Amino acid sequence: MIEVGFGLLLIAAAVAILSGVGGLLPGASGVDLLPLLGYGGIGFLLATGVLLVAAGLARRAIGRQPERRHALRTARLTTVALLVAALLAIGLPLAVGPFNLVRIGGLPFGYYLAAQGALIGLVVLAFAWAARQGRIDAEGARHE
Repeated sequence: MIEVGFGLLLIAAAVAILSGVGGLLPGASGVDLLPLLGYGGIGFLLATGVLLVAAGLARRAIGRQPERRHALRTARLTTVALLVAALLAIGLPLAVGPFNLVRIGGLPFGYYLAAQGALIGLVVLAFAWAARQGRIDAEGARHE
């Protein structure tokens, strides 16, 4: 249930940040974090919050419906994989700004980190997802 709580906090934070934009919610706080995060950062907060809520609800459903355990574990694994892919695709480029101060081979280190780190991370994610899904399938075949 910690995933659901943290996900709802992230969604609430994104809505609070957007409250200063176009009067989405009345009573803006006076602190404008939009220039700091940008719409990509806010989208990342929303996507992370939604995926965390989905992962928590899937975990809860696994405990309550043991006959659907295989399908729910597969759905939860997919949700976690999407969360990691979102982190690599959106979060990594947002975090490389300070690394651009260092240059390696004439290229900013942040650019190199985002380009190569995302590719390596996605390959590791694909192999880890396939291995975990294989274990889920093998366990599901044993219980049938």
